[in-house]
Amino acid sequence: MKDIGGVRARTATAFLALSAAGLTFQCLEFMLEELKEDFSMTSNETVVLSQVSFGSCLLVVFLVGALADRLGDRLVLMVSSGIFCFGASLFAVAPNDKALIVGQAVCGIGTIAMAIIGLSILNKNYSDPSQRAKAFGLFAVITPVVAVVSPLFASLIIAHLGWRSVTATWIVLGLAVFFLAKNSLPKSNDQSESIELLTPTLAGIALAGIALTFSFLEIDVDSSAHSPAALISLVVGAIALILLVGSLRRIPKPTLDFRSLRPRGALPIVTALFVVNGVNFFFYTFLMLQYRYHQTLLETAVFLIAPNITATFGAVAGGRLTARWGSAQVALYSLLAASFFSLTALAVSADSSAWLPVAVLCIVAFPIGAGVGPVTQTFMELAPADGAASASAFRSSSVNLGGAIGGLLVGAVIFSKIDASTAQNIETYQKQADAFHLAGYICVVAYFIAAMLIVLYTKRHRDLTLLAV
Repeated sequence: MKDIGGVRARTATAFLALSAAGLTFQCLEFMLEELKEDFSMTSNETVVLSQVSFGSCLLVVFLVGALADRLGDRLVLMVSSGIFCFGASLFAVAPNDKALIVGQAVCGIGTIAMAIIGLSILNKNYSDPSQRAKAFGLFAVITPVVAVVSPLFASLIIAHLGWRSVTATWIVLGLAVFFLAKNSLPKSNDQSESIELLTPTLAGIALAGIALTFSFLEIDVDSSAHSPAALISLVVGAIALILLVGSLRRIPKPTLDFRSLRPRGALPIVTALFVVNGVNFFFYTFLMLQYRYHQTLLETAVFLIAPNITATFGAVAGGRLTARWGSAQVALYSLLAASFFSLTALAVSADSSAWLPVAVLCIVAFPIGAGVGPVTQTFMELAPADGAASASAFRSSSVNLGGAIGGLLVGAVIFSKIDASTAQNIETYQKQADAFHLAGYICVVAYFIAAMLIVLYTKRHRDLTLLAV
């Protein structure tokens, strides 16, 4: 490619950066059982490990957005990829479960920073509405594609080389993002006046404190010896929030950029992102395959190929339909379909074969995949031209806070019910089927609430064409 700084190169950089979070999370899911055995962790501690990056990464979410809008995407993305590689290295050599959490937390900080910049690059790269819709459709494809490739790769590595070797893939990805960003993104020539970093830092600490409070509470619930970590996180988050409110009143020009939240309907979209990311039908099906049907890691990865391919088709369809109908309309119909089809979880019974929950997931995966891009695009379109990274930070904070709170609480409940007994009898199988039914009910409610929030958004914008197809 002669024009390494062109649209295609920047798009490739954005997609690779956005893939990092999906890769680490998908690989981690397939490492949980090995980690649980190696470090003698409880079920709740294992879930906390899988979700801890959602909370810890909020520390820098607003800081990254502010710095990227002022220092440029190139520099911030290069630093972020370096942090990600450092976190992966810490995770790889961790001697105990506490060190694992630290390594995963640092990884989370790196991944969210790369995701914020990647989404910002994508938003800036396409000004034409039709091209932007297709670009965000491809953005939604990232998750299912990574979900097909990484588990197969991870399960093979774990079987032959152990779970620590999987992190080598993360480091290679981080290095690839570093060098691609260095060669494809333009250097920033902005020599603007110095900026204050207090408000975005305090905002990140406040959100992280809230999210990590829930994480540490989950550990305490499963432990006879309670630690003060949850209380400390809550107090630190509350103090940061109080200081943030005071700082916003005293600082004439605060760096924390709220412009993407000011348009009418912005808060419903942010809330919809929070709600949608509080549930994860893919993870619930993964748990069923592992604990109800006793599938190996490789067998589980193979089972999940079909629903991830379905989600990929859904993402592509969502992008194409958005180019015709608009992002809000496609988001609404996708969320309503996901809510309705989540009821198919009730078809799974105590004596169902392993293919039935997979078939259920295939049905639900299509509207889930179709809705990811349109919901994200609906919010990102509210961003001002010089505030794309800050808008991406708000979007990422909502997504990760939803994963940290909703995902952690719901995931822990479903995990504990599915993993409640190792006995292989009809009574245990019925309890595990009931847990899958509960997951379906929760998804029905979550997706329906998100759909109603989209309706609220369109009413505030007085979009009379929403229901006209």
